[in-house]
Amino acid sequence: MADAADAQGSRAGEGDAAVRVLPVDGMHCAACASKVERAAKGVAGVREATVSFAARRARIAFDPRAVDLAQIAGAVRRAGFTLDIARDPEVRAAREAADARLLRLRVAVGAALSLPLVVIAMSHGAIPALDGPAMPWVQLALATPVYLWCGWPIHAAALARLRTFDADMNTLVALGTSVAFASSAWTLLAGGAAHAGHAGHSGHALTFEAAAVILVFVLLGRLLEARATARAGEALRALSTAAVPAARVVVDGAEREIAAAEIEAGMLVVVRPGERIPIDGTVMRGESEVDESLLTGEPMPRLRRAGERVFAGSLNTVGALEIEAGCAADETMLAQIAGLVDEAQSTKASIARTADRVAAVFVPIVLAIALGAVVAWLLLAPEEIRRARAVEALVSVLVVACPCALGLATPVAIMVASGRAAALGVLFRRANAFELLAGVGRVAFDKTGTLTEGRPAVTAVVPAHGWSEEALIGLAAAAEVRSEHAVARGIVAEARARGIHVEEPTAFTAFAGRGVHAKVLAHTVEVGNAAWMRECGVTVDAHGSDGSGATRVFVAADGAFVGSIALEDRVRDDARETIAALRALHVEPMLVTGDAEQPAGAVAKALDIDPAAVHASMTPEGKAALVARFAEEPRVAAFVGDGLNDAAALAVARPGIAMGGGTDLAKTSADILLVTDDLRRVPEAIALSRATLRVIRQNLAWAFGYNLVLIPLAAGALYPWTGWMLPPVAASAAMALSSVSVVANSLRLRRAVVMPRG
Repeated sequence: MADAADAQGSRAGEGDAAVRVLPVDGMHCAACASKVERAAKGVAGVREATVSFAARRARIAFDPRAVDLAQIAGAVRRAGFTLDIARDPEVRAAREAADARLLRLRVAVGAALSLPLVVIAMSHGAIPALDGPAMPWVQLALATPVYLWCGWPIHAAALARLRTFDADMNTLVALGTSVAFASSAWTLLAGGAAHAGHAGHSGHALTFEAAAVILVFVLLGRLLEARATARAGEALRALSTAAVPAARVVVDGAEREIAAAEIEAGMLVVVRPGERIPIDGTVMRGESEVDESLLTGEPMPRLRRAGERVFAGSLNTVGALEIEAGCAADETMLAQIAGLVDEAQSTKASIARTADRVAAVFVPIVLAIALGAVVAWLLLAPEEIRRARAVEALVSVLVVACPCALGLATPVAIMVASGRAAALGVLFRRANAFELLAGVGRVAFDKTGTLTEGRPAVTAVVPAHGWSEEALIGLAAAAEVRSEHAVARGIVAEARARGIHVEEPTAFTAFAGRGVHAKVLAHTVEVGNAAWMRECGVTVDAHGSDGSGATRVFVAADGAFVGSIALEDRVRDDARETIAALRALHVEPMLVTGDAEQPAGAVAKALDIDPAAVHASMTPEGKAALVARFAEEPRVAAFVGDGLNDAAALAVARPGIAMGGGTDLAKTSADILLVTDDLRRVPEAIALSRATLRVIRQNLAWAFGYNLVLIPLAAGALYPWTGWMLPPVAASAAMALSSVSVVANSLRLRRAVVMPRG
């Protein structure tokens, strides 16, 4: 299912580049993600590379004519990481499961050996049996397998970084534990231990237990972090597992089971009660309650009958359905949603850039601090504690430093929030869309099909002298029959309801935001607003205008005005609740429409939108210019409109929110997509975005604060006044918990109650 991201195509600023979202192995901190980015960007033909440490994924935009994925993967491999271009989900899942089992085994073995090691080291004569001359050798025997086997993944990763003259978190941990283990082994082997588990010859302490426990804590932290991060990605996995692997199709009157990936448009698919629907399509026979909550966030199943659309991933609950496939398996809405969520989780929010810059230089800074602490202890401390404290400070500084918390602060929150949003029926196309939406102070809505139902009905037909209602409506319908505009559909529906035959035009041209030009039988016909009539040189008779909120469409034939048609569109039932919820968030609603002032004002009045916030008679170009101006003002405005008709305004909005309703999600340029036409998702998305930014700021404050406080303590900054410094074991425990705490804080977004009430 994640492969759907491969088909998303180009994005703004990427031109005709191919875009792929691929798993990355071997990363252990944010600095690793930066190294993968640099390696990929260093390949000629790569336009952009963004790597999410939390999601373990890289989003790469490249020119397929200049470079292929194998070359990019080779560059990443030379940097010490693996870019998984094979993307076999079953193979990858099996490998990840095996890696998880091995990690659990290393933690269990390490803990089992470290526990007696700690007891021996900390007995200090309290247990006479543990105070004999053989006990230091027992410590060595217990610590060696922990250091060599349990800690091997850390040492191997550090060696891989060393081969590329680089360093990361593994370097810090490997160096710290190696110093602790090697100094103790040297003390023991050089002259034996004077005191079991406590001091070697010359009074220098043995720190076998520190080396072992540090490695166990680091591995335990990774295990907990992996589990917590896996919970953060549950929404995407839910979408992936909703894809049905096999389906029953009707071939020559008989049912046959095939792989769902082999379904093609036009095939007849049979879905029994309790099964998930494998493809988007139209019900041809049967009726059933269909649970679409995975796609739309709507909790109640909906009755679907013959002629109605259903979507892959939905659960068929009670009746058997025969469905005509409307697309291939990799083109379903489910595939598009999974691909967009996957891609959003693989992009970076701009708020993460500061953390990335710090993470890029974090390890060298920590190494410098550790070396400085060693020099200070060796030069300034009393001789009897000089060496022991220098080693302790070195180990503590190296293991307490935690670039992981910095690297996870933003991407894990984005992962959880994008999954939560998808469950609500809201798709964030890019991570920075959360930041954009959180900062809006206004929301500008299109009118037709957004605040209204998008099904205008004819309320009056006013023919000019010499024309009948039937002739006028028939001519207008013939001119509009090829148009996709909601007003055009209303006119055509009225003509057919009156039993009028609708002719096919011999020529048709639509002019967005103004009207249409068509050839109908022997007539040249213009249908549109008053501005279009003026542009065509037609004098419009103002009769028939009653001052109501109806939309008036004018009709001309052969350059002469022949009448007008009034249509009204009902305000959506959820529009009032949406406007009230926005006000509860201190967000000002606005109306931007191509319709005339009277119908726009009527809708604004019905929804209690300030008349000063109504912009009527806007062309598509005018809408885009107005929305672009909003983006530069102090109170930034989001724009909500139809994903296709308002493409220009959605493209320049910061952010643009497209109403879905089953359209091709991948084709709209909006930053945020609503899977359904439920307007209440707009304030929910704003509230969720604000909650996400709060969590990210909390995570960053914790990650920066943790390192700023504990690294000096580990170096012994308070020792001259308190006689205390952070022990290596405590430092490793703090480091392990720091990244887990960031992930745990982010997981709160899974349960965020985001619907504000007015």
